[in-house]
Amino acid sequence: MTQYQKTLGPLQGMAMTVTTFIGTGLMILPAMSVAQAGSFAFYAWLITAAMIIPIAFIFALLGAKYPSAGGASHYIGRAFGGGIEKAVGWLFLSILLVGPAVAIKVAAAYLSIIFNVTENWILTFSLITLVGMMVFAMAGIQTSARFQSGVVIAMIATINLLCLLGDIQSSTQVITSPSNLADWQTTLYATGVIFWCFLGIEVMAHMGAEFKNPTRDFPIALLGGIAIVILAYLSLVLLIAWHQTYGDEVTNSQSLALLVSKLLGDTGSRIFALGAYVIAFANVAIYILGFSRMVQSMAQQGALPSRFNQLNAQGAPAQAVLLVCAITLVSILFSELSGWKMAWFIEMTNGSFLLIYTLTCIAAIKLLNKQLKLLALLALCSCVFMAFFIGENMLFAAIMFCIALSYEWIRSIKNSSKCVNLNV
Repeated sequence: MTQYQKTLGPLQGMAMTVTTFIGTGLMILPAMSVAQAGSFAFYAWLITAAMIIPIAFIFALLGAKYPSAGGASHYIGRAFGGGIEKAVGWLFLSILLVGPAVAIKVAAAYLSIIFNVTENWILTFSLITLVGMMVFAMAGIQTSARFQSGVVIAMIATINLLCLLGDIQSSTQVITSPSNLADWQTTLYATGVIFWCFLGIEVMAHMGAEFKNPTRDFPIALLGGIAIVILAYLSLVLLIAWHQTYGDEVTNSQSLALLVSKLLGDTGSRIFALGAYVIAFANVAIYILGFSRMVQSMAQQGALPSRFNQLNAQGAPAQAVLLVCAITLVSILFSELSGWKMAWFIEMTNGSFLLIYTLTCIAAIKLLNKQLKLLALLALCSCVFMAFFIGENMLFAAIMFCIALSYEWIRSIKNSSKCVNLNV
């Protein structure tokens, strides 16, 4: 078992929490939520935050008790067996079909601002960005926590500046409380899109065992970090609604740059766009490397050909990186040619992660002690609540998981038959 170095304090943990949750979502979700929920967006964010906190705690508890590179699939496997564990691994990889394309297109939208070109260039910039991420992953380069924290601190400082220049106090006038059933429906359905910004809770699972005093420090780090993230998002929701830098997909994907341009001028907008692109590139590139590591892990388990387990001279799983980037390329091209809305890809990604979170909460009810089962049940209720408002976009996750279960069941039957023949 991996021996963790207990070196984290509450402030370091808080910085890591912020780094985990502030990524490409910051560039697009505030505008998307305002476009969808209007003046009710503020409440939609508060509701989503309330739903996500118990789920985050469950991952933290399981991560401290069962530290493993397998993350959620490992916890689920401990509760329900190896076949389910591999099926969850397949489900996680299926996110490649819908998730990275959105994040890369968001990054490309900011690249188009830097070069001051039309939206027709977004596909070209998306492909260039993907190639850059492939080189990044092949080289085995991993952005240090200190660098990512520095970028996030710079982003938070920028948000504070925008709040000052954008008159955040006056922008609170856009907040409207839902007052009837239709208003609440509009508010609650927006939580399905907002959920995207909280993808990455599974990363937090690996932090619990690294705190000097997990019982005391981890709740401070988690709640403090999430509070900073929520304040950052809520501030941008108010500013974007007040200054009306939202609208269609392209406008939403460039909403922060448009806000900066309105408050600081074109030069400030381009500087901000460059910073936004760096954040998006680093964030998605790390996730692509993470997907590649998952492919490598599944190759080690025998679920994929052994060639995906091979490392290059830099220690990166080169074949796995190529596979992940090839699938991402297909996803980018499909999203461009199909004309599907970006929100659909986001919600299908949300559905896949939410199914993984739901299965993890069910596993937690079995794995955690009696006192913590109530928290696991509360987290499960949060997952069911979110699933209802993601709605039909949960079908993608359900279909992928059923296919994965069927595949693993057929493989287990074949393996059993081989064992019987060998014994004979």
